[in-house]
Parts: sequence; C-alpha cells; structure tokens
Amino acid sequence: MLSPTPDSDLSSSARLPDPHARQAPHLLPVVPYIALRSGEGPVTHDLQLELRHAPDTWGLAYADETPDDRDTHDVLWRRYHHNRYHAGRPTGVPLPGRQHPDRLRETMSLLHCAVCNYAASQTSDGWLFVEPVRDTPVEGRLTTWPPVCAEHVIAYAHERPDLRAGYTVLRSADPALYGVRGRLLRFAATAFETVAPDTELPYADPRRRWLVAERLVRDLRHTTVAIEHADLATR
Repeated sequence: MLSPTPDSDLSSSARLPDPHARQAPHLLPVVPYIALRSGEGPVTHDLQLELRHAPDTWGLAYADETPDDRDTHDVLWRRYHHNRYHAGRPTGVPLPGRQHPDRLRETMSLLHCAVCNYAASQTSDGWLFVEPVRDTPVEGRLTTWPPVCAEHVIAYAHERPDLRAGYTVLRSADPALYGVRGRLLRFAATAFETVAPDTELPYADPRRRWLVAERLVRDLRHTTVAIEHADLATR
C-alpha cells in the first residue's frame, strides 16, 4: 500500500467543492495540464518498430530508442510532440477531449493533480479521484485518469468526456499501479500488425513487450466515496 503523507485536508470530504453549486464564469476556463495542445501530436516520421532481442525475450523497440521511451517496467511508450514555453508549461490552444500521453503518464506516476500538476489532494482516506457513475462498485476499479486536487474537481469534471453522464468523487488509499493501456501488436511474417488498437494489460502480462503504451492504469483499492453522484448538467 502507498504510504499516506498528510496534506492540508482534514477528512475525506474536506473542502471538496459543492458539485451542485454554480461556478463563477471566470473559474470555468481552466485548461488541465494533461490537455493536448495545438502543435502536439504523435511522432510518426521516426516511429520505426523493430524486433527487440533481449535475454530470452523478443519485443518491440524504436530504432533510435532513448531511455525516455520506456517506463520503469520496460514498456515502450508512443512518442508525442511537446509544445511548451520557456517555463516548461504547455502552451497552445487546447484540443477539447484529448490528452497528452506523456503528461498523463507524468501525473499518474507522481499522483499529481491532472489540472495543475501539483500534489493531488490526499488525506487519511487516500488520494482524490473522479470517476464516471457506473452500476459497478468503485472498489478495485481500474482507471487511466490521474487524481486531482480539491480546488480543481469541478474544472476537471468539465474537461473529461467520460463524465458527461455524471461522476463520482472518491478517495483511494492504495491506487496501485496495475499496468498500461495502448496498441497491442504482433509480428506477422515480414511486418507488424495490430492485434488490438486499445487494450489494457497488467505489468505481469508478458504481452506488454508487444504493446505501445499511451496510458498508465491504476487499481483503485481501499476506496471511500466522498460524493456519490454529481451531474454536470446541474451547474
């Protein structure tokens, strides 16, 4: 289990915004850190996959691979362009409903807020997550979305296309890294072909060597629901 580090929150619902309250107009146009911007997109000209031969294994590799192309579990990640200004923050017009894989990976790895990229809200009940309303329990749910700080819950919900039918605000005391999500390939005769364009694999699955990842996946364990159902239409 991840070790809790106290922040300024005092309880699982401390200072969470009222999901039924209307925000002042000047608070709405918050662009999340994870948003894909104009001028950013997949790197295609040098995406040269090849058979990778390591001790007792084959897999995928870039011909000009660098250490940043893989995560700590040796999974290959899709390359994307970055559009940043001198301070390192993303710049450019945000593309609605689209996220930058590298910034998703960064915020998910560090458990940072998806909106501001500072530490996500954490209490004794765990880190703060926002998930779609579903009939299934939140305990043990797999998510590809980073946590959030209490200040940015509503702004985050407005930017997420998967939350249009409503959302649940919860805390997870142990949001364990589960695996990756991306495109699964195989080598057929003389070329690579796609087996599944969008699939999730646990890190324990040996097929991860044949996957080009775009998202990290966490397993939300030891969950506490803070707000069971909030509807974007109410604001």
